[in-house]
Amino acid sequence: MREGLVIRRCPHYLNGMGMLKDVSVTGGFGDLIAVFRQSEPGERLLPAAMAIACTSFILFLFWLDPKVNTYTYVPQEVIYVENWTTDRTDEEILQDRWQIQCLKDELETKRREAVKSLGRMSGMDVDQIERDAIAERRARGEVEVERPAGLQC
Repeated sequence: MREGLVIRRCPHYLNGMGMLKDVSVTGGFGDLIAVFRQSEPGERLLPAAMAIACTSFILFLFWLDPKVNTYTYVPQEVIYVENWTTDRTDEEILQDRWQIQCLKDELETKRREAVKSLGRMSGMDVDQIERDAIAERRARGEVEVERPAGLQC
């Protein structure tokens, strides 16, 4: 019902009906027994057999489901941690760190090239963008650390 901009709530039609007042379990079983007594034996057995078969099939699927497509155990790969001796010199430590930095730089270069190719495909001037980024880094005072002379990446 609508009056202007206000919509009044209509009473729900089920509130006035006593839906469950005439329901009882004994009456339901009595009706079931009456149906079985009135019908032919073939009319009773086929629906009962179908109901039992469907229920059994569903229960079988519940039983079977945890056994199908389950995770099979794969032994974990053992990763050995590299331990260093305490008698390493500072030069050896720095050499190891620079080798790790070379690997990181190589991965960063690959990623940067992939992003540049994507930028070129998108129609961007990636060379100008890179020049601007270098100029910004220099303006902020960032400097690149010089690599050791004998470093082979």
